[in-house]
Amino acid sequence: MQWIATEETVRFNEVDEWGTAWHGHYLAWFEAGRLALLRQFDLTPKQMVALGYIAPVIRLECDFKHPAACGDSIIIQTTVVKPEIAALTFKFEIYLKEDNTLLARGNTTQVLLTVNKKMIYRLSGELEKRINKLVAHCRQS
Repeated sequence: MQWIATEETVRFNEVDEWGTAWHGHYLAWFEAGRLALLRQFDLTPKQMVALGYIAPVIRLECDFKHPAACGDSIIIQTTVVKPEIAALTFKFEIYLKEDNTLLARGNTTQVLLTVNKKMIYRLSGELEKRINKLVAHCRQS
């Protein structure tokens, strides 16, 4: 499975009173990784809307393993798994850059809808081409 890496730095406003990254920011870092991956395949939210689709998150999981602190450099690893239905499941792992400590692991599932919020059951057209390229890239070893 091929992962793409996105680097971020934990900012002062992202830590809590105990000096550790607030749990909600891990979800924002997942999103940063997802967008970095989607940008490579012309599948950003804006580009999807231009194709006539939206992709709301319907499921999210996050397992916290180790806290991050202000100033830490983190690496967000992101990949996508082959869709069985008209949905995308992204997997994420966040590591401390300094020593590769696993900070969190999770995934999101996004269902594909038309911009009119109608469920689609099969991929087709340009959306299918772009998603197939994305999946093929992530399936490489």
